[in-house]
Amino acid sequence: MDRWKMGHVGYVVKNMEGALKRFAKEGCSVLIPATDDPLQKVSCALLSMPGDCNIELVAPLDGQESPLTGRLARQGGLDHICFIVPDLAKALSQEVERGSIPVCQPTYAVTFNADIAFVHRRSGLVVELMAFNSNSHSREI
Repeated sequence: MDRWKMGHVGYVVKNMEGALKRFAKEGCSVLIPATDDPLQKVSCALLSMPGDCNIELVAPLDGQESPLTGRLARQGGLDHICFIVPDLAKALSQEVERGSIPVCQPTYAVTFNADIAFVHRRSGLVVELMAFNSNSHSREI
């Protein structure tokens, strides 16, 4: 199996501006400012937490139906773990072989300028797979 690198922990919030203020008070610093992703109908920001852990804040775009509606009905919060993988198709195939269920088709993530896919593991864990290819470049994460 190719080496996967921990990318971030995803955290769903109702309001991006309020969440950024709250996390800043807790010692987080912004690595990637809030970015609207019209493809996924969300706004995302990447923060660095003390202790060398990155956290992605994910909020619905104002005035749009969002894939976060169900998660927010359960108060949001910790949502997923992201792994940076060298080959998205291969990683997705490996997850499916182990019994994971794809949550959505691979898509482009504006905030990270990368390709992503989500799977739901049998353990209940939601995993985001993220790959940077020749057409995408990391935003220094």
